[in-house]
Amino acid sequence: MSGTRFQLNFVGDVMLGRLIDQLLPVHVHCQEDAIHAKHFVAGIPSLLDYNFKSPWGNTVPVFHSANLNFINLETSATTHAVKWPHKVFNYRMHPTNIQCLKEARINYASLANNHTLDFSEEGLLETVRTVRNAGISFAGAGEDREEAVRPAILSLQDNDKEYSVHVYSASDHPGEWARVPNFHFIDYLPATRHRLKTLLMSPQAKPPDLKIFSVHWGPNYSWSPSEEIRSLAHYLIDECGVDIIHGHSSHHIQGVEVYKQKLIIYGCGDFVDDYAIDKTYRNDLSAVWRVAVEEKEGGHGLKVRELEVLPSRISHFQTNLLQDHDVDYDWVRKTLRKLSEQLGTDIEEKIGKESRMSVKL
Repeated sequence: MSGTRFQLNFVGDVMLGRLIDQLLPVHVHCQEDAIHAKHFVAGIPSLLDYNFKSPWGNTVPVFHSANLNFINLETSATTHAVKWPHKVFNYRMHPTNIQCLKEARINYASLANNHTLDFSEEGLLETVRTVRNAGISFAGAGEDREEAVRPAILSLQDNDKEYSVHVYSASDHPGEWARVPNFHFIDYLPATRHRLKTLLMSPQAKPPDLKIFSVHWGPNYSWSPSEEIRSLAHYLIDECGVDIIHGHSSHHIQGVEVYKQKLIIYGCGDFVDDYAIDKTYRNDLSAVWRVAVEEKEGGHGLKVRELEVLPSRISHFQTNLLQDHDVDYDWVRKTLRKLSEQLGTDIEEKIGKESRMSVKL
């Protein structure tokens, strides 16, 4: 008989800097971005009303109905103006615009990615403080090394019973950020595996009911995860007790894998941003990855029961869910099914009140 069930939403990169930042009433000073934003507003007058809820489009009810929402915050949140040198893209949003995350009731933001240090270590510190002051849990970066590597601790409540959720976060690039102590960088060497096992399996008075690893890994635009990524994912489950791996970085969707009744989402895709569209990889198409977890038999901990995939599309700096009759929904369906089959996972289709796909565990 099924126990208590909770809904957790995972999405990939949320990049609210650059042009999105310029569309909001308060924004950082950048003349070049302001000129580009003005050009878009001239062609799309509705952007004059762009506000804190606008990036989320019609996905807001999906976030509001979940028990917990997890994102990768793919930008710094700072007014610090000194860029990390020799980067092609440096993203930042005004700290005021962290309100966008609060409008969608985001509970957790991963800060381990290749953009939170875009405006130097001072910018990262302000980003950490901005997210913390907004009441949003985070991991992957911090004010010191200890905070960067330790998990965010969240909870799920059912009547009088509380369940603990620990979320760790790390990134495998850029390599030069490995020297920044308050940024959680990982590689694929045996020493890193040993360190992760020590970190994730450290003795505790009570282990968490659910353990999540949110990781920014792999190159942009690669359909399949590398063997070293898959091997690390399996290691995190086999040796570190991870229940859900929340992967991001590829800019487009990758396949999902059910491994020993645990869930690996290798690439969630870009959820909202201002990027140009790659016609092959369709980085404008993504999803809300809605995971159902429920109480284990005997009431000790939580287990993953089902993944539902709700396809979405970015257009005019806003994300909206797709309906099953949309040609882009069909693209997501076929692509996700093909990529997941290569990982040994079958995707079912569920058409009802919401158009979505399903993976049973």
